[in-house]
This record gives sequence, C-alpha cells and structure tokens, in this order.
Amino acid sequence: MPEPGEPYSLPLRGEVWDAHFPPPIGLHPVVILTSTALIPHLQAVSAAIVTGTPGPTTTHVALDEAAGVSRYPVSWVNATDLHSVPLARLRIRRGRLSVAELEALLTCLRDALVL
Repeated sequence: MPEPGEPYSLPLRGEVWDAHFPPPIGLHPVVILTSTALIPHLQAVSAAIVTGTPGPTTTHVALDEAAGVSRYPVSWVNATDLHSVPLARLRIRRGRLSVAELEALLTCLRDALVL
C-alpha cells in the first residue's frame, strides 16, 4: 500500500515503484513489466530491479530523472534481475519510464529471455 494519506491505485506498465522486499533489502525501486490490462486481475506483477550499478547495454537501461529514482547518482534498470512482486508490497509510485526507455528495456528483455 502507498504511504498514509496517499490513495491506492494500481500500477501501470513502465512505472517505477518502491517495493517492499524482505530484510535485509527493504524498500527498493522496481519497474513494472506486467501488461497494464492484466494488472487488475492479478495479485502480483512482474518487475525489474533498479540499480545504481551500470551494466552492459544488452541488459541495463539508464533512466533519466522523469523515472523518479533519486537513490543513485545514475539509475539503471536491470533486465535480468526480475521478480514477481505482490501488489500489496508496492509502496510509493516514483515515476515512469519514457517511451524510449521502455522500448530499450523491452528489447533487453526479449534478448535476455530469447523471445
């Protein structure tokens, strides 16, 4: 659930949310990958971890400020670090990937998963 005072809403594909992971991780930013049309029918979404560690362009996509991640000087979404995150563990909506960032991420996912 979001922070107190903020209305709960379902995430959208391409949004960045803080998700609560078990200790020792705690709150950590993720990018929602599940189709927006499916999310209302699910209890969990597929998400990719956002990191401050760069990687090869075949697996990592740099995020600009509109993504809303301020945890690292430069943030990257890692297309190989995927998780199923229960909707109840999504806490704070941070921002959204640009169309170009989302397309780059989808390309990395297709390549990494050989789709």
